[in-house]
Amino acid sequence: MIKISNVTKTYGAKKALDNLSLEIKEGSIFGLLGVNGAGKTTLLSILNALVEMDSGEVEIFGHSLSKEKTKIKSLSSIIPQHLAFYENLSVGENLDFFAKIQKASQEDYDKAVSVNALKELMKQKASTLSGGQKRRLNIAIGLLNNPKVIYFDEPTVGIDPKSRNEILDSIKNYKNFGITVVYTSHYMNEIEKICDEVAIISEGKLVEQNTLENLFLSKDNKSVNIEVVYSNILKELNLKLLDETNIEVPKEQLCELLATLEEKNIMIKKIDYGSTNLEKYFLKRTGVEDV
Repeated sequence: MIKISNVTKTYGAKKALDNLSLEIKEGSIFGLLGVNGAGKTTLLSILNALVEMDSGEVEIFGHSLSKEKTKIKSLSSIIPQHLAFYENLSVGENLDFFAKIQKASQEDYDKAVSVNALKELMKQKASTLSGGQKRRLNIAIGLLNNPKVIYFDEPTVGIDPKSRNEILDSIKNYKNFGITVVYTSHYMNEIEKICDEVAIISEGKLVEQNTLENLFLSKDNKSVNIEVVYSNILKELNLKLLDETNIEVPKEQLCELLATLEEKNIMIKKIDYGSTNLEKYFLKRTGVEDV
């Protein structure tokens, strides 16, 4: 378990974190939500012993952050938003370099390659990889030290929908290895797809922590969310797109939309009736009244 108790961090006159407390269950995939400047990156930096907190206490799998920083660093890995490898080296050369620094075992090396589907790319120069492949290499490097907890800071920014889904599917499988995942993203559907529980942070304070199931118990929503297979045609249909593959439609217009999707040969993956949309709930809880 990761236990964060009354953590405060101030930069000048601004409180990045204000007496923040929350708990993250071991082996879970935990979503950390907040607008820009809410304190998410500061919290991740503190949990990885990259930034000192002003006050409070953090305990990670029974180890005190204030007393056992070296141990905690060995248990953790952070996957940054920016790419942290050498473009002029091949995929294999990058992995070999970072594996040597982290003293990774062959088993952990092979797992990082396999989980991120890099076996066929080992000889390819990193600079020639697609955006999604570069993200997968970035993540693989973060797995080399066999971490018990991985922190993802918006890892799918700027990549195509197919690559994004591949990365999300890989992250969901980390639970099979007993890895705890803390995930931040501006894409609410990503949080809905992979996370067990979420915490909403605003102005450095915890607004709410709950399971997605409990958040979605509200039945006052009058819209339906439809997930479809990606198609370029979607942008031409004057729909309310939540992202590349998710559509929100008023319940009274559902039949009309289903007929349109069938006519355009757009396949439906999932329909959610009467559940609260995470984006709307997030905006409501952080004080924004309209999407």
